[in-house]
Amino acid sequence: MFKRQTGITLIETVVVLTIIGLIALCAVPSFAAYRRQSSVLAAAHEMRSLLREIRSRAIAHGGYSGVKFVKSANNWTYTLYDDGNGNGISNADITKGIDKRYFGPAVAVPSFRTASISLLPIAIRDPDGAKLLPADPALQFGNSTICSFSPQGGGTPGTIYISDGISNLYCVRVFGATGRLRMLRYNSGNQKWEER
Repeated sequence: MFKRQTGITLIETVVVLTIIGLIALCAVPSFAAYRRQSSVLAAAHEMRSLLREIRSRAIAHGGYSGVKFVKSANNWTYTLYDDGNGNGISNADITKGIDKRYFGPAVAVPSFRTASISLLPIAIRDPDGAKLLPADPALQFGNSTICSFSPQGGGTPGTIYISDGISNLYCVRVFGATGRLRMLRYNSGNQKWEER
């Protein structure tokens, strides 16, 4: 009598590997979209946390504190300053050494992420309803890239937009007198901003 051999044949192995490959192939686009969305959300959270820390420092120290963003090529860096003469953080006082650097420069959004301080490649409406074009500034506080917080907690009004350059867009906004921070997500489907 012959003994029956047990095991897996080559054909069975090829079929199983083919099925696994097809499942993986179907999952790759979903994973890439999830990775982009997660990266943009994480970067927005980090920007909001950075601004909160600066505001807290200004209140705790009883003096102005702020951040200056600088763009070089496609990368943004930031440097943190404490006010030296009681009038807030300004380019002139930074240049003269009156406003003292206490941290930085550091990269705002590391390049290994799929997110960046940027806008979507299409025209949309900003959270206030004004037209926002792809060429508009993605980071602006008043007329500059400096956000300064007072000892009472008020801040320079402005917005930082963070996107993946495809479909995911978040913004972190500073409201002047109150210094309140809001993070919003742009919903491409209904073309509206949602509080996060």
